Amino acid sequence: MYSTVERETQFQHVLNHLQTDTGVQGVVQLGSGASGYQDRYSDIDLMVAARPDVDPQSIKQNLTDYFLRLSPTFVKEKQFGPDIFLLIVLLENRLEFNISIAPLELLPVRSPLWNVVVDRDGQLLQHMEIKHERFVESPIRYETSDVPFEFIYASLALEKELKRNNLIYALKMLETLRELTLTAQTLKEGRKAHQFKAYHTLNRSFIEDYLQTYPNSIDPISIQRAKQSIHTLFSACLEDHPQFKLEPYMQRLLYEE
Repeated sequence: MYSTVERETQFQHVLNHLQTDTGVQGVVQLGSGASGYQDRYSDIDLMVAARPDVDPQSIKQNLTDYFLRLSPTFVKEKQFGPDIFLLIVLLENRLEFNISIAPLELLPVRSPLWNVVVDRDGQLLQHMEIKHERFVESPIRYETSDVPFEFIYASLALEKELKRNNLIYALKMLETLRELTLTAQTLKEGRKAHQFKAYHTLNRSFIEDYLQTYPNSIDPISIQRAKQSIHTLFSACLEDHPQFKLEPYMQRLLYEE
């Protein structure tokens, strides 16, 4: 397991390497690392901006070659569109890098947790500040599905599968209900919904109630009770919610026995 010193050393080495690449416009650090890291287990998330006249793929290949020289556990490449790439790297000490590479104009702001750490001429910071202002002013910062409807729909499916004694599928639908409740609560608290993982930082009372929604055993009665408890929690979560509300027909279905 890596130490905080090793993490900072590897971080600086990657930044130094990126600054030798003339095609790089700048680099943004994302996540908790932008403000000091959540804890010693936090990984390193970066966005690399390519200059307008540079193919981001060349930067991606340069980075891939750099990491391969470190003998990592793995380097996984992904592509999202013609000019957007992602490298997921795990070093032998289990330090993880998630690095996206894209043209400057395509870099998004999906969270308030970002910090420009390399900027050739100030254009990257200007771009990020404009995107950040739009993000902050947006009434809906994170696109989601119709959470209340999806919750009701999964609940109905759960009930049907319980009648069929299909406990595996019923448990799957119960987990869907929990996942939708987490999404609703995360948004209610104004947290970073995009790739949110820090569930332990949510409202303490919510966490305690949420942990009570698991069935005591795997049988229809226990699953039914768990479903009722998650219904109650979901309904409480949607009270004064800034984005979601329960329509009257949803209220009826939610409390039907």
